[in-house]
Amino acid sequence: MDRWNNADTTLLCAALCFLAAVGVKILSPESLFAEGFLFVSEAAMVGGIADWFAVTALFKKPLGFPFHTAILPNRREDFVNASVKMVQKEFFSRRTILKKMGDFHLLPLLIQYLEKNETKKFLLGEILTATKNYLSKFDKSTLAKKIAGKLRREIYSVPAKNLIDECGDRLKRNNNDQEFFISIVKKVRATAEKSETRDKIQKVLEKYAEERTQSAGAFSILMAGLAQMLNLVNFEEAAEIMQTQLLKLLDELSADTPMQRRVLNECRLKISELAETSDFRDLVEHLQVDTASALPLENAVERALKNLESQIISVDLDYKGRENLGSLLLKVLDEEYTKFVEVLKSDGEGKQAVEKLIYDLIARTVLYAQPLVGTVARSALEKMTVEKLNSLVYDKAEPDFVWIRMNGSLVGSLIGLVIFGVIKFLGV
Repeated sequence: MDRWNNADTTLLCAALCFLAAVGVKILSPESLFAEGFLFVSEAAMVGGIADWFAVTALFKKPLGFPFHTAILPNRREDFVNASVKMVQKEFFSRRTILKKMGDFHLLPLLIQYLEKNETKKFLLGEILTATKNYLSKFDKSTLAKKIAGKLRREIYSVPAKNLIDECGDRLKRNNNDQEFFISIVKKVRATAEKSETRDKIQKVLEKYAEERTQSAGAFSILMAGLAQMLNLVNFEEAAEIMQTQLLKLLDELSADTPMQRRVLNECRLKISELAETSDFRDLVEHLQVDTASALPLENAVERALKNLESQIISVDLDYKGRENLGSLLLKVLDEEYTKFVEVLKSDGEGKQAVEKLIYDLIARTVLYAQPLVGTVARSALEKMTVEKLNSLVYDKAEPDFVWIRMNGSLVGSLIGLVIFGVIKFLGV
């Protein structure tokens, strides 16, 4: 505003013309030209001064005139509020933002970016790093105690009858009980065919015979001794015969024979009857509680967690070692990433959903930033000095302000000319 411009030149010319007209009027007081020239130059100068006063009064006090001048500095707060409102409501209105957002097609650019090997490697590396950091933050001991406690509560909460029924169903399913029965018979046979078993049978027979003899009379003791002397009672041979018969019986029970089926059916029947008794259910409940309490679940879970962590931490994008949980996780991530990109490239519902998600995220972000734009504009305007604020407004419309002042002189001279012509025409 302090720079010399065309409006100042125009006003100066009007003032010089006015002075020249005064001189002409003094030299030729009766001249019509001198009178008209003075009238017109005076109107041009007054119009120029009036518009200079009006433009200047917007920004400062012209010649110190205090009334209704320096409008912009005095109405600074109103100007700031109006500017902030204009920025928020006009330049960054919701309708304008959403309309502009609709003109952007970001999904093709996103797909192109995700298809790059560098992008894939970067994102998978970030996911893997985040997973490692997440696992490393856990207190394995505390977490193991929580998991073990939950497992114990789950074991305690299972009703004994349900547990018995479930075990029975599992044994009956696909003849699992038959396989279990055969495995038990084979283990018994492996023990029965040992020489130690025969010796034990012999000792049992000898002990039984001794007990029977002692409980009998003197005659029985005498006959037993006589039979032993004559080798009529051979405990070693009897034990061997019993062992042989036992092995034959076990062989028959381990094969698919009528005896095996009868014994197995009888066992099933007795187990079913046993499952209905309250004493057996109480026994199962006690075993259930004792087993859950005795199991070292905390140590087992903690070791599993540490093993899980070590397997995942040992893996990176260039891992070439043996397959473990970490490499499996990396493989799954790689496959899911490829599937995700393919979904984005297809024209199905997945692509539309992702496109809508991107639009919603960006639109919501921009809408949430709308008040921030007004806050930034208010902060910037309030920090400006009066001089900077005046310059900000004036510089944006300086040519128009210059033309307003120039038009004041031009329009004033034309109006002066018209008025002078009307006066002379009316003969005033």
